[in-house]
Amino acid sequence: MIRQFRSDPFIFRTIVPEAGYEWVKGHGSELYLVSKGEDSGFAWVKEPTAMNPGLFVEFANVKPSKDPILQFANNWGDIFFRGELLPDHSRKRKAIAIGESLEAWKDAIDQMRVLVRLWEAIKDHKNKSKRAELQKIITWVEGGVRYAINFKRGSSHSWLAHPKVSSPSKETLLARLTPGDVVWPAKHALQAEINRRISDESLPIFPQLIWTHERNQRIIFTPKCLLAAMWLQFAQAITQEFQLRVCEGCGKYFQFGPGGKKRADAKTCSDACRQRKRRKK
Repeated sequence: MIRQFRSDPFIFRTIVPEAGYEWVKGHGSELYLVSKGEDSGFAWVKEPTAMNPGLFVEFANVKPSKDPILQFANNWGDIFFRGELLPDHSRKRKAIAIGESLEAWKDAIDQMRVLVRLWEAIKDHKNKSKRAELQKIITWVEGGVRYAINFKRGSSHSWLAHPKVSSPSKETLLARLTPGDVVWPAKHALQAEINRRISDESLPIFPQLIWTHERNQRIIFTPKCLLAAMWLQFAQAITQEFQLRVCEGCGKYFQFGPGGKKRADAKTCSDACRQRKRRKK
């Protein structure tokens, strides 16, 4: 296996049924997303996260309802590693249908959306409204600092650092932070939340040894589902290995600057979009 770009930290490839996906009734009246039949054939979609550097942001912006989710799946494939086995209530199938529920999709979108919003607030923390968002998440109390992030289904909260905690790493963190600051604690909170997801056993990510074009060997990570790949892509964006910008021609995200394929001053993702932008003017 040979990679063209040695900076790529992971490889993810998936397949999407040519006939697409559909919503079917599963347990009770709950809807599940499954592929349309077992004999539809498959179209390879090579590395969706490489094709779309801002795929995790696109996913975060998907409206959490049937049609937008279906469109995303038809474009990029199922996001889950495993689904539930479903009884056939709608028609006879030769194979058992496997899919995830509409609620599971909504929950995945919500988690990505909330954390992308936090990331954007951190980047634009000098903006009053964005800083106010961080102040709702970060709390300094008892000489320490903690965070609380609310999702539609529950919340995530934890101490980042506390003077009574004996952990050397947390003591060091507390010494590095300025009391009352919300930006750096928010960065640590986002890091903790991303780490939880890329280490989640239900979203497996495995290391793999590969060859590069220079005939060197290096370690990359192989996510086993698209959701895990998007969390890794999000983590990569946080480290600023690449930066994202919306193309002024087509509206899609593209990489620019160091690590990207476009210059830092690029406004469009391709020559075609540059021409499209000119025609719009």
